[in-house]
Amino acid sequence: MKKVLFILIATAAFASQAWPDEKTWSVGYAEADITPEPRQVQMSGFGRQRYAEGALAPLLTQVVVFRDGEDNTGVLITADILDFDRVMVEAIRRAIKFKHGIPPENIMLAASHTHWGPAVRFRMGYSLGAPNVWYMDFLENEILTCVGTALKNLSPAKIKYGWFDYRGIGCNRRLPVDGKITWGPYREGSFDEHTPILRIGRGAGPEQLLIVGHACHPTSSGTIQKWSPDYPGAMRDCLAAKLPDTKAVFVQGCGGDAKVVHEDPDSGKLVFSASPERAKAAGEKLAGAVLKHLETGKMSPLGARLACSLKTGQISYGKRWSREEIERLAYPEPKRNGQRHSWQTWTARQSLALPDNSKSFRYDVQVWKLGEQLTVFGMEGEICSPWGPILREMAPTKQAMIIGYANGTGSYIPDKRIVYEGGYEGLTSQHAYFLPAPFTENIETEIKQIVKRALKAVK
Repeated sequence: MKKVLFILIATAAFASQAWPDEKTWSVGYAEADITPEPRQVQMSGFGRQRYAEGALAPLLTQVVVFRDGEDNTGVLITADILDFDRVMVEAIRRAIKFKHGIPPENIMLAASHTHWGPAVRFRMGYSLGAPNVWYMDFLENEILTCVGTALKNLSPAKIKYGWFDYRGIGCNRRLPVDGKITWGPYREGSFDEHTPILRIGRGAGPEQLLIVGHACHPTSSGTIQKWSPDYPGAMRDCLAAKLPDTKAVFVQGCGGDAKVVHEDPDSGKLVFSASPERAKAAGEKLAGAVLKHLETGKMSPLGARLACSLKTGQISYGKRWSREEIERLAYPEPKRNGQRHSWQTWTARQSLALPDNSKSFRYDVQVWKLGEQLTVFGMEGEICSPWGPILREMAPTKQAMIIGYANGTGSYIPDKRIVYEGGYEGLTSQHAYFLPAPFTENIETEIKQIVKRALKAVK
């Protein structure tokens, strides 16, 4: 009780402090419920037919607008979806620039990557969730409305940044067995435990915003046929319930190769979590760790200066899959009556119907610099855990925050070790995204070059 009281008092003091005469941040916030109607659109994230019959909890889009002391404006857009389509990202950026004059590099979109959200991507195997363009239109309009609302309620603000290492809810899922990478909890595997927090105190309600990042797949709700934000939603709800006039925002980190786990009470073994109760427990556990850091951890103020950049580059493909290889998946031996084809079969057929003739893979890197203390990387794709320390080492500032699943998501983004080892993230997932070939071990060098250009472009 004493700890909760201390947090409440500290939060009130943080939010109500007087604004000095020098230049300060202005921050705006808005949110909207983006939960589809039952069976309106397929759920996205697993290779099986899935339609939601209702909602376990609402799906949200949240918008945080940052404006510095010289009127430079950044827009962070989050949504409880698996990932954003590049075409939707482009449409949203163009609309915001047209209406509000904010350039593309200052607009970052980030998906929570919940596997109980609606399909909204064109370039994804439809066996993993086919989109409904009318729902996509609704989502886009809700996002744009929130951006306008957040810009209207800009309020003087102070921003602090802190982070802590946390391994309390997840671990690596690339389990090596007999020299091959299989699917299972792997304690000794790579896991990016770096958990960042942006704490924003505003002069208007909500008086406090908490932007929390964590690097772990939201795949812990089991086989339910209901919309759900999974553990990120439970984390947001817990923080809002514990702290006065607070809204929490979740951003995904380098969690492409991590899943939520718990110890089985009967066997004592580590297993993947797969029920709504486990998802809720994981979110609340993460929220508890955030509250503890807010109470005892270091939070550094960020000066009111924002600089942004966005650079595009290419990632090389290795040897392309031959038509014969794709056809072997697309046209397997006839199945017995009642047996369904696998998601791989339907993805292979989609590849034949909509072939990808690209010579390389487009990859964008977005960089924001807040004050002189913090670099924020917006990294596309299902970026895997080794990239966390790689990017933090490249940052020119003392602190660095990585937002994965940012903007377009067209593939897993492994490092060179994962490419060499293969497995789902390094090889077979490329079929789900129906790319024409896997990446090469040059992927680290190629992405680092794009990152360097993005860092150099930040003014």
